[in-house]
Amino acid sequence: MDFGGQNFKMAELKTEAEALEELGLADMAPDDAIRCAFRQRLKQVHPDLNGGTDTQLRRLILARDMLIPDSNISAKRTDFFKQFDIEQVRTDRAYALHISLHQALFGGRITMDVPALEFAEADPPLASLIETRHLHIILPPGLRDESVVSLTCDANPRQWLFRIHIEAGSECRVWGDDIWMTARVENRFLRGGGQTTIETPQGPQHINIDPRTPSGASLRLRGQGLPATETAPAGDMHIRLEACPDSVRPLGRVLTDFRQRWAS
Repeated sequence: MDFGGQNFKMAELKTEAEALEELGLADMAPDDAIRCAFRQRLKQVHPDLNGGTDTQLRRLILARDMLIPDSNISAKRTDFFKQFDIEQVRTDRAYALHISLHQALFGGRITMDVPALEFAEADPPLASLIETRHLHIILPPGLRDESVVSLTCDANPRQWLFRIHIEAGSECRVWGDDIWMTARVENRFLRGGGQTTIETPQGPQHINIDPRTPSGASLRLRGQGLPATETAPAGDMHIRLEACPDSVRPLGRVLTDFRQRWAS
């Protein structure tokens, strides 16, 4: 038997009964049931996931093709087993799910592609081992970086396991429950103090700055980090203040700010 140009010696499957046994089926079943059994067994015998050789994998493909002679899936080895991201599916079988900081804060929905063999029922039937299906995932607010969570997906009854990776961008970092960020503040606020507004992942925040605050100083906004969940408290937001040149302001605004500081 030739698989992708390579000749392998293995015990041949000679009867339908042997093919059924290889797929874990007791009796002859409809094509859809055979394909479903094939997908389930495929995950069990994949050598990259479970160790060992690919002998069982080849026998499994032969069994499927013996029972479904007109299968659209050929009996050759495919690139699927090279393309399948084994790093995605670790020992806990959790898929790597990359989300934005905004999604970690507020939740939402995200779509990712997963191997179609992960679906117990395939409709329409699989045409290739490298076929993927869209998974529409519902994200709750408050997901933590590197956490492993079970999430619900649209139009799919089962729970899926994901390892969360928060991509916060260059200006922010997420550590545990807290968010750390840098905000550029005009020199005049650091020298003379006052109230200013800065943009944060939680939206605009009005902050009060003490006079003679050095560039690089930090302030903490309690409860403005990742939101609380059933298993984690609300985090804080830590803001590093970085000095930037003063903007040119209208004279009227300069006088108003001067009166406010004088009155205080």
